[in-house]
Amino acid sequence: MGLFSRKKESAPVNRADLIPCDKMIEKPPKGSPAPHKPADLTKEQVGKLAQMLEHFDKPGLELPIDTTSNCTKTRPISSWERFFLTRECLLRYLRARKWDVNKAIHMLTETLVWRREVGITHGEEDEHPLKPEDIAIENETGKEILLGFDHENRPLFYMKNGRQNTESSFRQVQQMLFMMESATTLTPQGVEKMCVLVDFKSYKEPGIITDKAPPISIAKICLHIMQNHYPERMGKCILINIPWFIWAFLKMMYNFLDPDTKEKVIFDEPFTNHIDASQLDATYNGKLDFKYKHDVYWPDMNAKIEALRNKQYERFLRFGGKMGLSEWDLKGDSDEPEYPVESIKA
Repeated sequence: MGLFSRKKESAPVNRADLIPCDKMIEKPPKGSPAPHKPADLTKEQVGKLAQMLEHFDKPGLELPIDTTSNCTKTRPISSWERFFLTRECLLRYLRARKWDVNKAIHMLTETLVWRREVGITHGEEDEHPLKPEDIAIENETGKEILLGFDHENRPLFYMKNGRQNTESSFRQVQQMLFMMESATTLTPQGVEKMCVLVDFKSYKEPGIITDKAPPISIAKICLHIMQNHYPERMGKCILINIPWFIWAFLKMMYNFLDPDTKEKVIFDEPFTNHIDASQLDATYNGKLDFKYKHDVYWPDMNAKIEALRNKQYERFLRFGGKMGLSEWDLKGDSDEPEYPVESIKA
C-alpha cells in the first residue's frame, strides 16, 4: 500500500442500530472466524527455534536490570519472564531478524533488559513497576483505548492525538507501551497481532489542550519501541483525518519505518473497510455508541487485562512453568498442552 490510498466510503449506520458502550470488549463477537492453529515449521526452522530456547533456558543465565552501559547488577530469568518467552515470542524475534539466530538472540536480549528497565515484566522483581495509576492522567480524555476486534480477530488499538490532554513527556511514551502491553494480552487464541487505528481529528472538549503532532523525539522513541520490542505484533495501522500540517510530519516518520512495517500502514482510508460495524466506534460509522468515561473505562480495562494475564500465567504454571510453552495453549482451555516444549528439538 502506498503513502496515499483511495477512500472508499461506506453507507451510514442507522442511529437506531447503535449499541451503547463505555467499557473494553474482552473477546471477538460470536460468529467470528475460528482461531488459526500455529503454522507448521520446517525442520530448519524448528532447529533455529530450539537454538533460541537453549540459549535463554541456559542454567545460570543472568541479564542486566537496565540498559545503561555501566550496569553491573544482573539477575536470572524470572518465572514471569519465562512466561513471556513463549514459543511464539521466540518465533516473532526470529522472523523479525530473517531467521538469523544470533541477531534474534541479540534483539530479544535487548527487549528482556528493556522490559526490566521500564517495569513491565509483571513479576515482583521489578524495582519500579509501571502501574495503571502511574499513567492514568494521560488517558483522562480517552486518547488511547482498546475497543473491539477487526475481521481477523485482532484487537483494535485506537490512538487519538486530537484528544491530547498533557504536554509532551516520557509519560506519554509509558502510556503507549502500557497500552501495547495490554493489547498483546488481549489478543485471543491463535492471534498475535493488533490493528492500530490512528485518528488525527481535533476534538474540542474540556481538558483537551492540543492536536499538534508529538515532537519528533517522542515519536521516534515510540516507533523504536514498536519495531524493536514488539516485533511482528502490528497487523495493520490505519491513519485518518490527517490535516495538512501533519502530512509533513508523517512523511518524515514514514522514512524511519522498516520495509515490512511500511506495507502495513494505510493512509486516509475508512476504518469500515477493515472492521465490522458491530465492533467499531460510531464516530467512524460503526455501531458502538462509545462514550469514554475515565472513571468507568480505565478501571474496567485494567481489571480485565490483569484477570486475562493472570489466567494465562496460571495455565503456564499448570503446564510446568517452562520457557517455550505455546501461547495457543496458554490462551486456550485444553487440559493438556497441544504444543509441549518437548516438541522443540534441534
